[in-house]
Amino acid sequence: MRVTVGTNEISYPSLELTEGLILFTGPSGSGKTTLLRALHGELLVQDPFKNWPQDKTAMMPQQNTWIPYLKLGIQLRQFGGPTAELIARKLHLERHLGKFPNELSVGQLQRFSLALTLSLDSSVFLLDEPTSALDDDLADLVFGLIDEKFKESDRTTIVAVTHDPRMKKYFSTAKTWQL
Repeated sequence: MRVTVGTNEISYPSLELTEGLILFTGPSGSGKTTLLRALHGELLVQDPFKNWPQDKTAMMPQQNTWIPYLKLGIQLRQFGGPTAELIARKLHLERHLGKFPNELSVGQLQRFSLALTLSLDSSVFLLDEPTSALDDDLADLVFGLIDEKFKESDRTTIVAVTHDPRMKKYFSTAKTWQL
């Protein structure tokens, strides 16, 4: 697959992305986020992966996915799926749902973005550094939630990019590629 970003072109190895848990690792600047954006349909792609369902992907980007002037609970109800508040509670965010985004830490906002993404009606979830701002206990909680989401259906695909060695260790049976 080749992706064009501005005047740059990035080539990715020929990979067959199928149902399952897939991890992409690599140093900063290696194209991990660009790959997710391409899989999400945000970038021009030549020679796309075969059978990739771009229309049914939900993406958790590294950057903000919240609206600064709306409280988190309202955002979950308006934009999340039916399980958004339940997932937020599992991520220990229940006492923050009445707050605005600027009242939360980076890690809390990261968990909010994950709750919003995992609540959407999708068979493919694209997660960009889902544990980068979390301590070990919260990262373990997130790993468990990702694992739970993955096991909900044998047709679920979760593609995550990460620098986090904890994630590679937790999901040791995942298909892993180094970029």
